[in-house]
Amino acid sequence: MQRLLTLTLLLILPVGLFAQGIKGTIKDNEGNAMPFASIYVQEVGTGTSSNLEGDYEIPLKAGKYTVTFQFMGFTTQVKQVQVTSGFAELNVVLVPQVIQLQTVVVTGKAEDPSYTIMRKAIAKAQYHLMQNDSYSAEVYMKGTGRITKVPWLLKRTFQKEGIDTSQVFTSESVSEIMYERPNKFSEKVISVRASGQDMDNANPNSYINSSFYLPQVVNAISPLSPRAFSYYKFEYQGSFKERGYEINKIKVTPRSKGDDVFEGEIYIREDFWNIHSLDLSTSLLGFSIKIEQIFAPIEGETWMPVTQQFEFGGSIFGLAGTYSYLASVSNYKVTPNKDLDATVVLIDEKIAPAPEEIEAIKSGDLDIGVNEVFKEDKEVSRKQFKKLMKAYEKQEREEEKEPDVIRDYRYEVDTSAAKKDSVYWAKLRPVPLTKKEIQGYKREDSTYVADKAKAEADSSIVRNGSKFRPKDILFGGYYKLGERLRFNFPGMLLKTRFNTVEGMNLNFTGRFIWRNDTTTRLRIEPFLRYGFGSNRLYGKVESRFGIGQAEQRSTFRVSAGSYVEQFNPGIVDPFINTLYTLLREKNYMKLYQKDFAKATWAKRFRYKYTVGASLEYASRSSLFNNDDYTVFDIDNRFFTPNTPVNAETNIQAFTNSGAVKTALSVRAQPWLKFRRYNGRLIPLENSSPELRLTYRKGINGLLDSEVGYDNLEFGLKADIRLGVRAKIDLDLEAGTFFGTPDLLFTDFKHFRGNRLGFTPLDVTGGFRLLDYYRHSTSQEYVSALTHIRFRKLFLTHLPMLRLSGIKENLFVNYLHTPTSDNYMEVGYTIDNILRIFRVEFVQSFQGWQAREFAVRIGVASIFRIEEN
Repeated sequence: MQRLLTLTLLLILPVGLFAQGIKGTIKDNEGNAMPFASIYVQEVGTGTSSNLEGDYEIPLKAGKYTVTFQFMGFTTQVKQVQVTSGFAELNVVLVPQVIQLQTVVVTGKAEDPSYTIMRKAIAKAQYHLMQNDSYSAEVYMKGTGRITKVPWLLKRTFQKEGIDTSQVFTSESVSEIMYERPNKFSEKVISVRASGQDMDNANPNSYINSSFYLPQVVNAISPLSPRAFSYYKFEYQGSFKERGYEINKIKVTPRSKGDDVFEGEIYIREDFWNIHSLDLSTSLLGFSIKIEQIFAPIEGETWMPVTQQFEFGGSIFGLAGTYSYLASVSNYKVTPNKDLDATVVLIDEKIAPAPEEIEAIKSGDLDIGVNEVFKEDKEVSRKQFKKLMKAYEKQEREEEKEPDVIRDYRYEVDTSAAKKDSVYWAKLRPVPLTKKEIQGYKREDSTYVADKAKAEADSSIVRNGSKFRPKDILFGGYYKLGERLRFNFPGMLLKTRFNTVEGMNLNFTGRFIWRNDTTTRLRIEPFLRYGFGSNRLYGKVESRFGIGQAEQRSTFRVSAGSYVEQFNPGIVDPFINTLYTLLREKNYMKLYQKDFAKATWAKRFRYKYTVGASLEYASRSSLFNNDDYTVFDIDNRFFTPNTPVNAETNIQAFTNSGAVKTALSVRAQPWLKFRRYNGRLIPLENSSPELRLTYRKGINGLLDSEVGYDNLEFGLKADIRLGVRAKIDLDLEAGTFFGTPDLLFTDFKHFRGNRLGFTPLDVTGGFRLLDYYRHSTSQEYVSALTHIRFRKLFLTHLPMLRLSGIKENLFVNYLHTPTSDNYMEVGYTIDNILRIFRVEFVQSFQGWQAREFAVRIGVASIFRIEEN
């Protein structure tokens, strides 16, 4: 109790007892507090921000300082202050910025003056990314969030759990950041603290670590992107003088509002064309995001962000909340790039005569070109300047050991980061806490730590417990069997299924996982299933051994047993089939018995290339229906036999049909790009198309094999951008069986059909209405699955729907086999409904005639399945 009282008093006592510096309150000319105003001390490269009540404080050593006060839309003030002992009080009143609007008459084909400003700023964006060889800084971040609305269904639950919706949740952290050109960035968290709970879901690091000089900020198009004029309209709002420079205010308006674009104002410094500040907002899946950044001169003409604010807000199922972050950057240490100079004079050749071309740039002599361009007051066209900067960046990346690594990021948390006490935070905190935030920390110090420790202790028992409990038979458990060995058992209740071949079947499975280190791992999965209708027990074992780092890993798989297999492998989910069989009297899943042994090998080469080989022996036998139970006996509906219907062949019963099969495959993503996180290489999704080539062979006569065939298949998976408006997801397969193929229906080429009311998770994951077996083939085939994502289509022309996160898409799927008669599906999708669902309206065609219409329900396409 005495310790608690001491900590509480330390939070409340004035920080002046512990240090010296400046503090005060920032208000506007009407006496209103100005939250999140930027304060920057030039001599020490230190900045901070005012809190919600307009208060600020900066610890400083004794001396004389120049302090700059900035707030978006208000006149910047520069004050001289002398620090001796204790905190010098410096209260500031900021007045609204007087914007000088030049007299501009836009007639005929004349354009708004903002366009020449933005063209020059865009031309120089790459320069600003490369103007520093390195820099380091310290970032203080504070997040404050609260629940703003609770649906009535949850109110009682919240009250029962003791959740106070009026409480403010606060988190604070201090990090040391370092950047080294062209792409190395590191962050070390040296202290962190939170009250109430950690709310990392809205963490703004992806925005803070990005830059508006890049073409994209997270997933949104930057107003300084080379493609900006396709996405935005700009409007000149006037200018004002600051520190002797002219600052232009530009209004940014998206041509089509919604996700992936910004709206607001950006301020550009004349002649140097760098960002002075910005106030922009965007949305992501219906959640609003607001970003404010204030830049300041750090060294010479190098301007860097010193204050950043982020606000996240939105609701889901009636539960709404807001979370705001303040990031204050201080203690900058900058090493400028000596090759580049800020004195270049850009000429916009659209409104002024273009200067004479620099021959060195034209001929590609980069070194001479750089020297020519950065002569003092040298005039150069913006097109030539962009060409030079692009060549400079390209050469720099080519000189890197790994030019395909776009970003190298290292993140660590100091072991003592969460152990700092209130005294430490009182001295360090650059932004004073508000009264509500102090109250939140009082609660933290009194009860929350104990509750959290107890909860973590309880959860650790569940996570690492190895004691068997009888209920685990039904619901499963996770068991630690040694230092490196684990066993995960999903339980038999969740694996109980029904089909017409086996009747009710119980499945026992589990996963043994052994890891020696990050490069060696072994997984063994036993499978047992017993069918009460067939009175048969089946079993198999699958094992997987991986060795090497993830990007270079070799994987060996061995499996063997006697089990049931789908003719179209894995295409019908057993649980969904159970529901359709019991409730709708439809048995889509068709099974056969497979006694087999199989070995596969795959080798990955830096994620870009994967080669693989497999060899399998199998003895296959037909299975038949043994159970016709259904909960609802629907008139004129009967279960179909357990024999697929195929248009190419009449499928006969088979017993102990032997097959020796082998396959070779190559998969390539030659233009794949990466980011590196803590030394681990992570591929950037969709940065390269995927090419696949597979050769399969059935070997007749070997080990009583009764099949002989050769199958060659090519595959392509890619994302294709159609300019601003749309993007196409494409998954293409084309192949043929050549020679004189002799094979069972189990060896045919099968396609990803669907007769269920659900759509695949992947937007190009399969057909929507195609029969599972009818057009399987042993001849040539072409399958094309396409999905077109639009920024706006029909309903999404309405901004209200577009801003809610709703997406409209189209898809066209096509299949050619000797019997398919140009089967095609055309569909319209309403995606991201309530951020969870999508609804598809599908029409199929065959022989170019309309065949079937249906509606499919699925999970929103933002959710993806991770591959093992």
